[in-house]
Amino acid sequence: MLDDVDALAKVDGSGMLRQMAALADQLETSLSVEVDIERGGEKLCICGLGGSAMGADVLCDHVLRSSRAMASVVRDVTLPGWVDRETLVMPISYSGNTRETIAMYEEARRRGAFVVAITSGGQLKRLSEKHGGPHIIVPPGLQPRAALGHLLGAAASVVGAAGMSTIDTDLRALVPSIRDELSACAPQAHMAGNPAKQLATRLHDRVPFIYSSLTVRPAGRRWQTQINENSKMLCLYGELPEADHNQIVGWVDGARRPRCCPVFLTAGSDHGMTADIVRATISIFEDFRLDPVVAHLPGGTALENIMRGIVLGDHVSYYLAILNAVDPTPVSSIGELKKRLG
Repeated sequence: MLDDVDALAKVDGSGMLRQMAALADQLETSLSVEVDIERGGEKLCICGLGGSAMGADVLCDHVLRSSRAMASVVRDVTLPGWVDRETLVMPISYSGNTRETIAMYEEARRRGAFVVAITSGGQLKRLSEKHGGPHIIVPPGLQPRAALGHLLGAAASVVGAAGMSTIDTDLRALVPSIRDELSACAPQAHMAGNPAKQLATRLHDRVPFIYSSLTVRPAGRRWQTQINENSKMLCLYGELPEADHNQIVGWVDGARRPRCCPVFLTAGSDHGMTADIVRATISIFEDFRLDPVVAHLPGGTALENIMRGIVLGDHVSYYLAILNAVDPTPVSSIGELKKRLG
């Protein structure tokens, strides 16, 4: 079924595949926008939730790896105490109406932080225009989780212009590699050579638990959230080595749960002690016949591992939605929660 392009289109009535496949184009577009930022610093705080915050994970982890700047993603309603006038704060809300993000935007302004908002419109855009603060408007009309290229590219451009990191240049160099991964996972690539289709068939009717090293955690978190939202499946995520000090006991010493499926994301950027930990953990799961699924994230750097891993995971979640016979786009429960919050 996954090789039948027409059958896929019938289930994907809202066109999620088309939005996901535009990741490389989105990045190229957003990274080409000139950003005039006069103020930098060594403290970065990115505020957002859900799909709007996914690019923030990629950016902050890269900043922490490649610069001296302090960087953090805040998925909350209040800012950490260290945010002050010397901090670059980027509230990111694709819709512009995320209550929690707007609350942090207003708190950042009260503290005198340098605020650059990223949104497609809504209240965040109106507030930025009202206060005369810098902001970047990305194209509207997408699901937030499918606007990753626009949001990540815009945020990377801000950080690059502020002199805090070269992630904008690094991402631009990865666009051809991202296109390669998109082609490898596309519906036109048949099952025999398509890693996303193969992984989806192994995870169908299971409850995936995604594990990765801290080095590539944005990819691991993205796998979890995309399987939650696109596939409409319960899926959880854990980081190594932390999971080896708690969750491993539930797997090895506890009662067997045949539907629960451990999934390990491995990457070339895992080296030294980190690589040893990942290998040892997988070997224990194999020895105890827990049938772990191992997915290798291609690429020569951590950033490439993450970006190609995101593409792979996005397509796994898409094919799982097809196997579950659900349109990957609608997320009615999130809409209901927002309604109840007013």
